[in-house]
Amino acid sequence: MSEPSVAVAQPPVSSQAVRADDLPGHWPRDILEAYARYQGPYTIDNVETILEEEPVELYNGWLVWQEMTDFTERCVVATLQTMLDLSARKAGFGQMLPDQLECLLSDGSVVKPDASLLSWARMQQQVQPQGPRQRTILMGGPELVVEVRSPSNRRAQERFKRQLYFANNVQIVWDVDDVRQLIWVYRATAPTAPTEYGVADEIDCELLLPGWRRRVADIFAEQASAEVVAGEVAEAWRAEGRTAGHAEGHAEGHAEGHAEGHAEGHAEGHAEGHAEGAISTLRSVLPMLVRMRFGPSTPDDLQARLSRCTLADLQRLQAAVETCASLDAWLRGLD
Repeated sequence: MSEPSVAVAQPPVSSQAVRADDLPGHWPRDILEAYARYQGPYTIDNVETILEEEPVELYNGWLVWQEMTDFTERCVVATLQTMLDLSARKAGFGQMLPDQLECLLSDGSVVKPDASLLSWARMQQQVQPQGPRQRTILMGGPELVVEVRSPSNRRAQERFKRQLYFANNVQIVWDVDDVRQLIWVYRATAPTAPTEYGVADEIDCELLLPGWRRRVADIFAEQASAEVVAGEVAEAWRAEGRTAGHAEGHAEGHAEGHAEGHAEGHAEGHAEGHAEGAISTLRSVLPMLVRMRFGPSTPDDLQARLSRCTLADLQRLQAAVETCASLDAWLRGLD
């Protein structure tokens, strides 16, 4: 059977709310089956609660269960999310959002990418209240979508989903295969001609984040360090610390008017600046590493507690993320 067209007619449907216990047991198994059927009875208005609370997506008026990612897939997505989020924020572009971000597409579909890079501009313009409860939702797609391949997904289904993304202003789709450790990058300008990246390659995101590059091997690494995850952001923080320290040391040495004082001030300022850059990096990255290792439930005062730690304390806590068996055990190292 040929793949269905993205453009789907929308006949009138009832706006009466559909309760969870009213839902039929004959939902489509996947996207292609949903579009092969007649127009279904569901819209974002009458299945708003289910879309919010369950891992389902809406296609052609039908609800389709999402394939849930496993632990390894979640680790890869979390690493990618942290890498891109830090750089997007540093560049003033936007932020990386995790799964369950609801995107309302032009044909009425509601999709939830595994991860999404969304600009501040698009967030301001296209995140709007929708549905009976006026719940905020992204109208259209983000700039970049990350999707992890599931063994049960057919390639035809993935191709069709990319068609939906590109028809709704997504610029880049990353198709991630964590088993073979490959990433295919599809671009809206060449939607059927992806670039393949393996563990021996470096991947970039020049269209959205100029200068961002990462080794593919680091994306799939089981224990990526804070320096690797932060990448050029860590280097930028270190450079800012070195510059500030150099200037401060130079000014102090010059004011003293003595060659020895100038040299000492310069050296001390350089060292302090380097240390301050490392401290800033670790304070920013540690909460993300903790969530990747132990889950999202971290104390509300974690950032405040980290702000009181010395560089030696932060380095010890970074190492403990990989060795502690639980979040409670790691948090005891803060006391």
